[in-house]
Amino acid sequence: MTTSNTQMSRRTLLLGSAALGGLAAFGSSPSRAQTGPVRFGIFGNAQKLEIRGKSIARFNERHPNIPVTFEGIPSASWPDKIAAMIAGGNAPDVITLGSEDLPQYASRGALTPLDKFIPALFRADLFDKTVLDLGRIDDKIYGVPIAVSIQGLAYNQSALERIGMGELPAAWNYDEFAKFCADIHRADPNLYGSHDGAARLDAFQMYLISQGRSLYSNRKLSVTADEVAAWLDYWDKMRKSGGAVPADLQAQFTGTEWPNSPLVKGKAVFASIASQDLSGGYQALTKDTLSITTPPSAAPGGSPGYFPQPTSSLCLYSKSRNQEAAVKVIDWFVSDPESAKILGLISGPPASKPALQAVLELTDLAPVDQRVLKYSQAALAKAEPAPPPQVAGRAMEDLMRRVNEDVGFSKSSVKDAAQAFINQGNALLRRA
Repeated sequence: MTTSNTQMSRRTLLLGSAALGGLAAFGSSPSRAQTGPVRFGIFGNAQKLEIRGKSIARFNERHPNIPVTFEGIPSASWPDKIAAMIAGGNAPDVITLGSEDLPQYASRGALTPLDKFIPALFRADLFDKTVLDLGRIDDKIYGVPIAVSIQGLAYNQSALERIGMGELPAAWNYDEFAKFCADIHRADPNLYGSHDGAARLDAFQMYLISQGRSLYSNRKLSVTADEVAAWLDYWDKMRKSGGAVPADLQAQFTGTEWPNSPLVKGKAVFASIASQDLSGGYQALTKDTLSITTPPSAAPGGSPGYFPQPTSSLCLYSKSRNQEAAVKVIDWFVSDPESAKILGLISGPPASKPALQAVLELTDLAPVDQRVLKYSQAALAKAEPAPPPQVAGRAMEDLMRRVNEDVGFSKSSVKDAAQAFINQGNALLRRA
């Protein structure tokens, strides 16, 4: 994210929080984490934080005896910020974590399991077991999913229509996808087919699941260097055909700073995304019409290998002095129909059953939200079981991006990059 965009996001957030009576606190003293109002910490872009702040503001109106301060932080800043706050013993009572960070903090004792608060304060029966299991580590519930995400393939419908390629197949395999993307670049040499999907670890996991394989087994990699090389080579050929963006363009976008994405910049037609990000991130930044479709599969007619993930999960800080009140806030945010109506689909389809029903009954959903909801419900019904979370998940994501960039910038051969992924990946998993 550029400096100007970062400043704009923070300024918008601060103004929105002031209007809501919440706080965007960047560095409270340890005593505030132990006494006083419940601190609710969450990340997102300015739009998401403003809407989420409204839910907390409504909780404050409904429950004046449980004051809550809203601490919203831009997504790109959140991993370092929450790591520093936890290390300093000054984290919010409610901590929002992505699926790649949840196992790490649970294993380090930074989180309190919610099981002892069921059913008095947290209504676990409002969730399907498979959904609640997305936040379960070592048979304990450490995180409550806010919403359920599934992988999708975003595309610029307007761009396809401009070059006369508006019709997409109902399903395709990777070879068919590569040809379609190369045809886009031939039709318009200033336009590339897709983001470079090799940089996304979840896309590689889908590629393996589509073949009946898995990435991990017993805290080590269960793939060979040749299998990793096949993945990296596919995308290297995509770059060379114009089917995927060049390495320098992809390197500007690591996944959350949407203004830098080739899709938003009008440089690429397709992008592998989490379903909720079409509405909550990409569409708001372009006047073109964006939509979402099924990712390719490894074999014709096969599953694309997609699987459910929590968009993010609400967790209870282990050092919180307000644990019971914090659990009540968690329960409100994820399950109360009134909260759901405020949040809408800003995070994707809600994880709890009453919240999802409340969203389904909304009559004023934007067209892009309707597209996301339709796609998500259809895809989740056919999804594969979610792979178990890994403590080293975030480090593995960074590793995949680095080895792919080494290939893209001609710093390494495909073979050597694949072997580096195996060697370094297993080392990361051993240390986790």
